[in-house]
Amino acid sequence: MFMKHAPRTDDGGASCAAALAALDFLRRHGGGLCDLLGLLAEETAFDALCELHAQSGALLPDACVVQRGLRQIHAALAAQETCAIDALSVRKGYCVDTSVRWYGARVSDLLGAFR
Repeated sequence: MFMKHAPRTDDGGASCAAALAALDFLRRHGGGLCDLLGLLAEETAFDALCELHAQSGALLPDACVVQRGLRQIHAALAAQETCAIDALSVRKGYCVDTSVRWYGARVSDLLGAFR
């Protein structure tokens, strides 16, 4: 089939590059993020992570889907309450807060690349 119009692209492919960088991060650190979201019982963020994982097989991932998923994960991590994280840390025997802050900072950095 022939296309009538060329597909719209962003400013020099910045969104596509940001999406690819996010998916590369998730290939390297997605397992830990998956464990953390499961530990925090964040179903919405976990579903967003699954959507991002589905994008990882695409040659050109959908930048809007990737950005939306990262925003959902970031919001879930930012909404964590300190007292709940502290109690979870005591039960699990390690500092969950450190993981929440590290993943939150990385996801924030990845979101910054979309702007």
